[in-house]
Amino acid sequence: MGSAILKPMTAIKNRDVERSRGKIERAAMKIFTRQGYHGTSMREIAGASGFSIGNLYNHYPTKEDLFVALVRKYEQRFGEQRAKVLGEIDDTFFQPAQLERLAAAVKDVVTENPDYWRLLYIDVVEFGNKHFAHTFRGWSEQAERVLGERLEKAAARGPWGGLTPTLAFTMIYLQFVTYYLVETLFRGRQHLGVPEKEAVNQMIRLFTEGCWAGKQGAGSTAGAE
Repeated sequence: MGSAILKPMTAIKNRDVERSRGKIERAAMKIFTRQGYHGTSMREIAGASGFSIGNLYNHYPTKEDLFVALVRKYEQRFGEQRAKVLGEIDDTFFQPAQLERLAAAVKDVVTENPDYWRLLYIDVVEFGNKHFAHTFRGWSEQAERVLGERLEKAAARGPWGGLTPTLAFTMIYLQFVTYYLVETLFRGRQHLGVPEKEAVNQMIRLFTEGCWAGKQGAGSTAGAE
């Protein structure tokens, strides 16, 4: 009987803790992204979240513990969205329509997670990328685990240039990420000098045809002369 009562009480307590931490983390996120990590005090976060400083330290013993909790929270959210994008990939290399869908999906991931990128840049500037560095390692290996077989089949369907398929895909993915980061978060509107649709189409042509597509004959003739 006692254990039956204890379980609901524990669940209620856990929900209360999660709600409290949610309030603290939302307040901390607003202040961190406005003032930076080192420019923010735990007392400011306590005041913004409506908790006493003592209560705040009960949940997060240090300011860095709170920052790390935010990093993990936004990493998980970003990772789930990225996994969804990878799960929808089929034939990347020879179907421009697939690459258009990939670009649109990457745009959504980038633009829907501004706080993830803000935390990342705070970490880069104030911690030397201490908390996010691991997320930049092994992207090609991650693509291999999720897409390896599909990318190998896609490469086998056409005239393949000999690159490792997962490496080629990772380069394409990162190019789209970089493009939309500069366009949106950095507000570099049309930073390639053309509207988004044209920029994406040009990138896709580069990925699928190469810089010198259709020029091999002319190049070999010039070499012969």
